[in-house]
Amino acid sequence: MRLRAITVAAILAGGAGTAPGQVIVRPDRLPERLRTFEWRPDDQLLKCSVSAIRPALNYGFRFQSGYVVKVPMEQYRGKGHRWTILMRVTPDKGGAPVYFLNRYSLPDVPRTNNDIEVGGGFLTGEGRYRVDWKMQDDSGRVCGNQWNIDAKRKHGDSKVKVAMEPGTIDSLSSWIAAKAGLKDDAAPIRLTILMHAAATSPRRTRMYARDRLLLLGTLSSVLERVPTTSVRLVVFNLDQQKEIYRRDDFRPEQFNNVAQSIAELELGLVDYHVLQNRKGHVDMLADLVKQEVAAAEPADVVLFLGPLARQIDSMPDKLLEKPAGGAPRFFYFQYRPFPRAQATLPDVITSAVSRLKGRTLIIHTPGEFAKGIAEVERKGR
Repeated sequence: MRLRAITVAAILAGGAGTAPGQVIVRPDRLPERLRTFEWRPDDQLLKCSVSAIRPALNYGFRFQSGYVVKVPMEQYRGKGHRWTILMRVTPDKGGAPVYFLNRYSLPDVPRTNNDIEVGGGFLTGEGRYRVDWKMQDDSGRVCGNQWNIDAKRKHGDSKVKVAMEPGTIDSLSSWIAAKAGLKDDAAPIRLTILMHAAATSPRRTRMYARDRLLLLGTLSSVLERVPTTSVRLVVFNLDQQKEIYRRDDFRPEQFNNVAQSIAELELGLVDYHVLQNRKGHVDMLADLVKQEVAAAEPADVVLFLGPLARQIDSMPDKLLEKPAGGAPRFFYFQYRPFPRAQATLPDVITSAVSRLKGRTLIIHTPGEFAKGIAEVERKGR
């Protein structure tokens, strides 16, 4: 039996009690053996490979970095296995290190030769940092690594003001604290975010850890930058033709629930009935829009958010009509982290937004993201 049969979703979400969600911890609350990053003579080797994600300015004008780790699952069999991942990020020019902790519970693991990939991320200001990383499983086996990162603006970002002070470190959900004290000249709006959880390249059907981190970073940037009176968040996937998360009164403390829902999504596995319904993704998009238009308290702005979709169908006129009175207004922030030179056809979300007389904005850089946010604020009033 191959691991695909139990799916990556089960590995990430599985079992009793713990779910993926990276948190900042105080080192004095950790067991001594866990918070020690140096190799000990009695440590046993856990086979894994970890690679660093180089820091880059995200759309919230913070440097986003992190790691991706692959674990050969041939090392496990049966129930009750657990992973604990601890990461320490230390500024090069002094300052206290920040510790991040992740815990995962594995389900009943069959015999397999497959690998599982998980990841974590963090935010920094400009500067150099040392990252110490270790993974420990329930039997005490250890995998570790350390690397240095250099968070600096590229030539094209030289005039961008970084939203974190040099040498500072925070979690991906740091917008929670920032938003509480945020002052904005724009009037707050009722906002719906329809987030397409998909791979950053339309050629792939599987989301990697890097895709998930980019998606979550983009979501946090939108939530931080747009002043709101209320937020409805819907996460969906076109390939599987389903919603994977919905919250009508989304709150910052639910951010990790969104991360878990995305981690549970296995894009490589598609239900047989979905394959039979070749145009189901078109109907699904239409239903999402109709729910927004017919809502008892419709949003001022409905924002589609996500990478370029693989589907390039045109949305039939009969399925969508422009809302009477012009509200809500529809936008699509289509982020493309790959090179500008890559030409693509408009996707089905672009077609839907066009039918609604909305606006699609292609987002490559933080500067383009900032312009898009300004337009949403201006037209959402």
